[in-house]
Amino acid sequence: MEVSQVEAAVALLRDRIMDLTLEPGSRIDERLLTERFGLGRTPAREAMNRLSAEDFVDLRPNRGGAFVAPLGFEDFAQMIEAHQFCEAMLCHRIAMDHPGLLDDLLRIQASYVEAVNARDFLRITQINMAFHMRFYATLNNAFIETYALKIQRHVARVLNFTYQNELPELSHQDEQFRLNLAQHDDILRALADRDRARLTELLLDHARYVQLRLTHLLNRRGLVPEAPVDFGRLTPRD
Repeated sequence: MEVSQVEAAVALLRDRIMDLTLEPGSRIDERLLTERFGLGRTPAREAMNRLSAEDFVDLRPNRGGAFVAPLGFEDFAQMIEAHQFCEAMLCHRIAMDHPGLLDDLLRIQASYVEAVNARDFLRITQINMAFHMRFYATLNNAFIETYALKIQRHVARVLNFTYQNELPELSHQDEQFRLNLAQHDDILRALADRDRARLTELLLDHARYVQLRLTHLLNRRGLVPEAPVDFGRLTPRD
């Protein structure tokens, strides 16, 4: 029972960090764990340790406990590099004939379209993770898959920041989501055709698109890549 409570606490807090409900740098009140899940001190500490291992929480015992990890431009740059590194490696190792791969991805894409149409940002990023992690599952390597999932979760955090801050320009956001859906469709067609060269090109371009979309947003807000951006202060509060 205790393990399931810890898992539930970790999942809830991770989602709230990824969708920026818990803002970068904010303190995590342990009462959320004790009152929401009825956790004692030991399982609450385990939840924080798990999130710390995922780099979503900074543990500062002498400064008030647990804090949501900050998110600045340097963090974004390192995440983007790690993401593109993983995708480049993946492209050369995908088992294109992995059982059920195309059918699974088509089902995931159908759910993704629904989430995009509803503009449910957290669900969009969750389904997008499922789409990309299905490719990693073809590698049959738990170590690589675990690392890739960690990176995908941090990508989701940056994407949620991007989506929220695009809201003042809805026509631009609509076009970005249209392009994103089209990229997924192109990836699926290349997979169906067993065209590895084309699939590699598309996956790498798709990975770079995360960077391009955020960079466009920062430029529109008058920020330059060299500036130390505190994403938490830019998060919409309305």
